Amino acid sequence: MQYLEGENRFYVKNTDESEDIGEMTYTRIGTDKASIDHTYVDSRYRGQGIADRLFELVITKMKQENRKIIPVCTYAQRQFERHPELKLIQANS
Repeated sequence: MQYLEGENRFYVKNTDESEDIGEMTYTRIGTDKASIDHTYVDSRYRGQGIADRLFELVITKMKQENRKIIPVCTYAQRQFERHPELKLIQANS
């Protein structure tokens, strides 16, 4: 699998296929916030930690840009609930 960065998203491709098998999209808001809008992993690849890795990539990028995050999609919301340490980078929506 290959994790790639695109325009406002991180995505993953299986090296044997041309289609994306997962993605996480985000939207920058002003100069100091971003929302995680959408998370998708193809049903054939779920349970392999793909969404977790995509989430890590987005979190790292937003930290580098000094942005607080608004978790919009349900996956991001659950991650923020499960990991209290993320509250430090969560924006007040």
